[in-house]
Amino acid sequence: MTTTVAEPRVSYSLLSSKGSKSICLRVNRDGSVTVRAPRFVTKSTVEQFVGKRSAWIVEKQKYFEQLLVLYPPKEFKNGESFQFLGRNLRLRLQHVVGLKTPKCKVESGRLKLFLNGQAGAEFKAAASEAIRNLYAKYTKLRTAAFVRKHTSALAVKSGRITVVDQKKRWGSCSRKGDIRINWRLAMMLPAVIEYIIVHELCHLKVHDHSPKFWNIVKSILPDYKNRRAWLRQHGPAVFLMADWG
Repeated sequence: MTTTVAEPRVSYSLLSSKGSKSICLRVNRDGSVTVRAPRFVTKSTVEQFVGKRSAWIVEKQKYFEQLLVLYPPKEFKNGESFQFLGRNLRLRLQHVVGLKTPKCKVESGRLKLFLNGQAGAEFKAAASEAIRNLYAKYTKLRTAAFVRKHTSALAVKSGRITVVDQKKRWGSCSRKGDIRINWRLAMMLPAVIEYIIVHELCHLKVHDHSPKFWNIVKSILPDYKNRRAWLRQHGPAVFLMADWG
């Protein structure tokens, strides 16, 4: 159900949630607004909740509009800039006759993409998949390295590392220590990747975000607040820059 709140006008989609205990509001990257509310909450209560936050919602929508201007959809052209481990790499296309599977690698400060004459939608799909596969590879390598680095100090055991395509989360860790991690992490600074991995590993000791949890994170990464601040500030841009994935 879509509803509009006046002053300023905010349209939102209302989702009734059986398991929710409180009202939750989210401004999505496309500017749409989603509200989840327990079934027992009345429509007027939801409207009041959204209305009190309408100015903040509009501000957030403008922020995402600005991001779209700063980071337009990728066209996979020579010289186009791609974020890789916190660096800007320029794309270089190379056509290889007879190449069966498109490939991508980092070489001489460039993001080199090898294809075999694809064009149009086929070209974009092949380029997107090749770059995404490269990012997934490096995300897994960095994740494994940071897991090896910190499991001993935390006295925890990790399990399987799986790179996944998630639209809202950076990672998760099961109680068995299995880690699911977003392939887009390869776009970030290594220090931020490390923070995300440490964050997930610390959940093997404390499953919530209580002060005890953050004290453990701080014992491993004394500057974790700076890394978390970077993620909160630049995370939406990372998702937007990788929308082609």
